[in-house]
Amino acid sequence: MSAQDVQPTATRGQVLMRDVYRLGWAAGPYLLRSRHVRDGLGAAAVRLGRTYVAKHRAQWRENVTLATGRVPSDAEVDAAVRSWTRNFTESFVMPSWSADRVVSTVTTDSQGERELREAMATRGAVAALPHIGSWDHAGAWAGATGMPVATVAEEFGEAEFAAFKRYREKLGMRIYSHRDPAALASLTRDVGEGYLACLVADRVFDGKGVPVVWPVGAGGRPALAPVGPALLARRTGAHLVGVSARYTTQGIHVAFSEPVRHRTGSDGLRAMTQDLVDFYAAEVARTPTDWHVFVPFFTEEGRP
Repeated sequence: MSAQDVQPTATRGQVLMRDVYRLGWAAGPYLLRSRHVRDGLGAAAVRLGRTYVAKHRAQWRENVTLATGRVPSDAEVDAAVRSWTRNFTESFVMPSWSADRVVSTVTTDSQGERELREAMATRGAVAALPHIGSWDHAGAWAGATGMPVATVAEEFGEAEFAAFKRYREKLGMRIYSHRDPAALASLTRDVGEGYLACLVADRVFDGKGVPVVWPVGAGGRPALAPVGPALLARRTGAHLVGVSARYTTQGIHVAFSEPVRHRTGSDGLRAMTQDLVDFYAAEVARTPTDWHVFVPFFTEEGRP
């Protein structure tokens, strides 16, 4: 048995969240169907958060301050909590949405979408996303409009991953665990079969990544970023683009970076990843309240 076969024991918090998600996916389509109800839960989360998760609010404020060079106001911290809650509660309802409803709640940058679809029809495409808005909503939209999604999800535990895998499969996605040693090979195959490979890639989870500079803020700040999107795009020859899915009143707006030019060698991978980070930073600066990063992102050494 390899180390990758050993699954960590679920913590009390993970068990609680597993139960919350199980209840949410069972009852959410009925109890949370109304946008007013979901908004009410967001307001409640703001009130409770000021008392019970103040450290996470403070961490979000620090992250945004370092990322943008501007200290967010209390109102912006509240808005970030509401945005996170919207993502959380809509995840319970979205599997019950029709394809028409999903598509009707999405707007896009038309040129970036056109370039993406042209690439999907020829050499394939890889999309790299930050933790902004709802990437599940964006993935459901892509699948409903002829761009089926293949992606990798973080696996906290076997039961939790199985539940999230079922959820995202209901949205039309093909899912692999980040613990799966064959994930890159599977995604390579998927790109060749006409899938849009989508990877959330603004922060690392295992301490492994390439050094980059977060360019916005007080002169830029060192960080680490996952190399997966650049590596996959270069391996397959696919179009590589940064994508964000920030919230609007009615749904999400999908924005695209300029296509990332392929470069060779390890320095090339780093340069390609830096291009993506430049896009992430600009999107965070544009709508920081939709950046759902309430855990440490920067440290003194620039390592997440």
